[in-house]
Amino acid sequence: MVNEKNLVDKLFAHANRLTLNTAVERMLQSLVDAQQNMQVLVGQRNTVLGHTSLLAEDDQKNSLIMDALMPEAVNTHLHPGEDLLLWTVDALPAGFQTTVLEQLTWQRFAAIRIQRPEVVYQWQRRANLRAVLDVSDKMTVVLRRFGARALEGECVNIGAGGMRMRITIPHDYPLAAGELLAQIQFRFQNHPYSLAAKVCYLSGGRRLQGGMQELGLRFMDVSSALEDKIMQFALRYDRECLRRASR
Repeated sequence: MVNEKNLVDKLFAHANRLTLNTAVERMLQSLVDAQQNMQVLVGQRNTVLGHTSLLAEDDQKNSLIMDALMPEAVNTHLHPGEDLLLWTVDALPAGFQTTVLEQLTWQRFAAIRIQRPEVVYQWQRRANLRAVLDVSDKMTVVLRRFGARALEGECVNIGAGGMRMRITIPHDYPLAAGELLAQIQFRFQNHPYSLAAKVCYLSGGRRLQGGMQELGLRFMDVSSALEDKIMQFALRYDRECLRRASR
């Protein structure tokens, strides 16, 4: 038996809920199209009972059709009304909660009809997938401002759309949310980069120890090549988090 309680708890956190119908539909359709392997937990949350894949959506009955579970013996647990938890274990974990409606034969093979969920969960979306930088990956960032002195700080985490960083609070002219920066400069994977950025948020004016403050930056003109590099870096970090959570 595989115990993935830590991973499941992290995935099915309230912050990872997607309730918008288009987002739910998009995820379910992608799982059906990919026939992606999904872990299945029946009733109790202390044992992974099997795995399956989604075969089709049945809009008329507001349901999904999933393959019979493997190993075959665990299908005896699938009674109508039984609660199910399904999730993927790829680089961007996704999952949902549902109930069994019936067992049936689908295209001559054993299958299970389940209730179509109204809420799905996704651990991290690609749009905000971030990698936290540790001491060995320390990255210095220079902020060049319009009408104020340049600032130097340290990147805390980075994603394809921007970064969070920590700086010494400036004394000449305070930063403000929405401020457009002339340029930020940093080295990523041993290559220098310069691009425009915008201050998205400040840490509520709260000063950290040593007169430091955190802020979020949004990249304004990031190239597709740099975006791909950051995305791959963030995905590798995410996989490491998955491995640690499932141990």
